Amino acid sequence: MKRFPSYLSSMLLFAVLAGILLAGYESRAADDKPASKQPTNPEPQVSLVPLAPGGGEPIAQTSAEGRKAENDPAAIEKGKALFSAMNCVGCHANGGGGMGPPLMDKIWIYGGSIENIAASIREGRPNGMPSFRGFLPDEQVWEVAAFVRSLSVPVAGSPSDTEPAK
Repeated sequence: MKRFPSYLSSMLLFAVLAGILLAGYESRAADDKPASKQPTNPEPQVSLVPLAPGGGEPIAQTSAEGRKAENDPAAIEKGKALFSAMNCVGCHANGGGGMGPPLMDKIWIYGGSIENIAASIREGRPNGMPSFRGFLPDEQVWEVAAFVRSLSVPVAGSPSDTEPAK
């Protein structure tokens, strides 16, 4: 009985292993290809409804919590830290706007008072602003609202609303 030379056994083993590796690679490459019938932009799987907190006009009253937070530099600083930690910068780009509206201008869709800002944070708004009710305690909601409100307050020496920009 003749035996195979050792180099043929090694070559056979190498060929079998290479075949196994190539078969695994090809099946993985097939899994990575998108299905041709799959839509490129599928509709969301949730019901979309036009929902606004309270469904009414912006809040006209002031609150003691709002006045306290709005005039407290420590609350504004805590709000600034929370604004970053809660990734508000992801949409509002440090107040200048991005995917979310800018917070440094004078245009406020839902009212620019600290009470309206707190309501937007707490309840969320249609078309992207999530509700932070249950995620942030009221004290932190007021701190973030105070920081956001401070972004649009005119700085001393800057042009006012009535004064045209130069």
